[in-house]
Amino acid sequence: MLLSTLGATGMGSMLKIVGGIFQSISEAKAAKERRELIRDMQTRQMDDDFQKMLVGEADKDTGMFTRATRRLIAFMGMLNFAIISILCTLFPNTTLITFTPPESKENFSLLWGLVKFPSGSEVTSTITTGHISLVAITTLGAIIGFYFTPGGRKG
Repeated sequence: MLLSTLGATGMGSMLKIVGGIFQSISEAKAAKERRELIRDMQTRQMDDDFQKMLVGEADKDTGMFTRATRRLIAFMGMLNFAIISILCTLFPNTTLITFTPPESKENFSLLWGLVKFPSGSEVTSTITTGHISLVAITTLGAIIGFYFTPGGRKG
């Protein structure tokens, strides 16, 4: 009886020690997760503070003013782009003369300068407004695609 009792007591004691070890391991993991959570929250708070420093406080009036200003600037830019595109479409045969960049008139190089050819280009280049209207269609498509594509994570 004494041996049985001592064996059971020893086994209970060992189980309690093993349980304590597992409990301390799980408490250490929980404390580590709490520290990481606090660190993430502090980092997020610093990011919010930095954003407020750059943009300002995100109150309702400031947000409406910022949004309205951005939309006004975008509207002015698109209106300017539309006027130029319409004029170029109405008068497609008008020629425009522009200067060729100095690096393009000297020579034409292939394979990072391994093979060079004289360019033979003039100091000026001539394009038509019809070409500008064709390029405007592509640019307008890129702007519309950029504007209507959802962007990343919100919040």
